Amino acid sequence: MPVATRIRTLRERKGLSLRALADAAGISPATLSQIEQNQTSPSVATLEKLAHGLRLPIAAFFAESEEESPVEVLSMDGGVTFKLREGAELVPMAAQRHPSSFEPILVRLQPGGCLGEQPFLIGIESEFVWVRKGRVILHFDGSDIEVTETQYVYYDPRRPHNWRNPFETMCELLMVRQR
Repeated sequence: MPVATRIRTLRERKGLSLRALADAAGISPATLSQIEQNQTSPSVATLEKLAHGLRLPIAAFFAESEEESPVEVLSMDGGVTFKLREGAELVPMAAQRHPSSFEPILVRLQPGGCLGEQPFLIGIESEFVWVRKGRVILHFDGSDIEVTETQYVYYDPRRPHNWRNPFETMCELLMVRQR
């Protein structure tokens, strides 16, 4: 099912009008209408806002089937990867059909890569990041903090922040957000 159709289907299942979801996501109703009619493709930031407005993980937009099961086993092989132009990749790891209060995302930053200043989601009060491989700089509220392999950080993502990799090797971060 195309992402545009999936967004509309999920909105309707939640009983939300187009305007209600647009308001909850912080985007214009015209933009949401264009996305649902497949006239424009949403950016990763817009998908994140829509997922937040629907109280679902981004992965829900790419769910392959609707089958219900008490256990959902997923694989990194063949999963959706969003490539960003700043040398970053995002791999959503959240359950696709099960409600959850958190959303894990694997972030890969190439040397010189960064996530870029992102719109800060108002409803998310805490974020957890574990440096799985390599090292990275967290620019948080005007300060640079180096975080190395096996270290992890909790912070308020509503405050200005950015992750960047000025080092010579790729790094991987496991980011877990509240939903």
